[in-house]
This record gives sequence, structure tokens and C-alpha cells, in this order.
Amino acid sequence: MASTKSDETLHDAEKAVEARQHESAPFDQEQCQIPRDKFSPPIKRIVILLTGSFNPVTIAHLHMLELARDFYHNRSIQVLEGIVSPVSDSYGKAGLVKANYRIEMLQAALKGDKWRRVDSWEAEQPTWTRTKLALDHHQEIVKQKYGENTQLRYLSGADVVRSMLKADVWLPQDIDDIMTKYGVACITRLSAPESGKGGATTPDVKEGMPDLWKQNIEVIQDWVVNDISATNIRKQLANGCSVKYIVPDGAIEVIRQHGLYKSNESVCLADWPCEKSKD
Repeated sequence: MASTKSDETLHDAEKAVEARQHESAPFDQEQCQIPRDKFSPPIKRIVILLTGSFNPVTIAHLHMLELARDFYHNRSIQVLEGIVSPVSDSYGKAGLVKANYRIEMLQAALKGDKWRRVDSWEAEQPTWTRTKLALDHHQEIVKQKYGENTQLRYLSGADVVRSMLKADVWLPQDIDDIMTKYGVACITRLSAPESGKGGATTPDVKEGMPDLWKQNIEVIQDWVVNDISATNIRKQLANGCSVKYIVPDGAIEVIRQHGLYKSNESVCLADWPCEKSKD
């Protein structure tokens, strides 16, 4: 009797394995083709531009693009491409590593990505490029690539949007052109609700701005508590600490390879060779 039960169990197991082998491949959101009759066609098409120092690139930077794409797709606006544009070396920010390293980190982080890409045009300019001029440059390319009806949208954090009220940082005419010609997708954080900070609350982001500007700012609330700071990441790297799961693996490899952010000046005991005891 026991032998019969064992044979039945083995037979059931073999059937289960065979069934598993014939199962479809794991769900791939990018590859999945949803029947067109299940949704309305997009009301417009856009390309998103994210600028910054990316010193280094973090998962928070990449997450901003995902948040923006979800926001627009839920409103029947198709996002064709996400462009990541690092600033040039002449930006002059303290601790800014060379553009070629920042580009290499971004390329490694976005390797195999199907809709986001790094663009080196801004980083290759001999002088710092105003955001409005970077948008103008990419606008021409977007129109040639996707057609005249495709719009370019500027993606930024709430801290950048709040800084637009500072005359010593932005030219008023530039802001007006950005708002009226391109529009701004503004990501706000849950973790820092103070006005003027990176996580300014929704009302605070637009506070004090002309009504025309307010109408062209789309506020996107980050649903993840996010307090990731590139400054803190550089400090942790200099102290020999791990930044895995905060910085993309590909970017970490580039950092270690070139010893960026003084990461080669501290010993990480996690990498220390294990020596057998002589006792």
C-alpha cells in the first residue's frame, strides 16, 4: 500500500513539473501587449527631460522618471522617452566629479533600459547651460524624432521649482518660457514637508507664483518616503560604507573602478579577505 502511495505521489510530482514547464513566461510589463480595446488612445504624447548633477546617480533620480510616467499614463498621456541630462563640469558645484564619470555611471545604471536614456550634450558644453537652453536643444530633436505634436516636459524636484522664485538663480524670462512652452512635472517628497525644502507640500510648491505659472506645474506626490541625499551618499562612500540598493549596481561598479568620492581611501571590512584561524 505504501508503495502505491509513493508511486502516486511521484506521478503527481512529475505532472506538476511538466505543467510548470508549459507555463507562460513571467509577466513583463514592458513586453505585455494590452488589447487596444481595453483603453482609450493617448490624448497626447510627451518626452520627459530630467537635468541635474547626478553626483552620483541614485535610485531616487530614476524613481522620479517612473513616478512621472505613471502620472501621465494614468491621464492618457503617453510618455515616449525619458532623457537624463547631466550638467557640465563648469557647473562648479563642490565635490562634482568629472562629467565623463557621471555619464559612465548613468549609462551603467540605465543599461538595458527600454525608455530612459542618458544624453551627454549638456555635459559636453564648455560652459554651464541654462535649463531653458537645454530644453530648447532637446525640443528640436524631439520634434524631428517624434513629430510636431509631441511635447517636451521638464521634470524636477520641488526644491528646484521653489528656487525659481529666486532672481539670483533663474532669469524671469527663462522661467516664463519653461512654464508656458514646456510645463513642469514637479515631484514632491513625503519626508520633508517644510516650505522651500525638497519635500515642500503641494500648496507650498506653487506659493507666491503667478497664476500662469501655477497652471503649468503638475505636482506629482512621491508615495514612497524618500530622504535619499547624494551628499550623504558621497560621505558614506568616503567612510567605506555600502550604498547598495541606494545607488544602482552599475553605477557602484563605476565608482569602485575609478575610486570616485574617495571610495578607495577607506577599507570596507565586508571586502576583507577571510583568513582561517591558526589555532
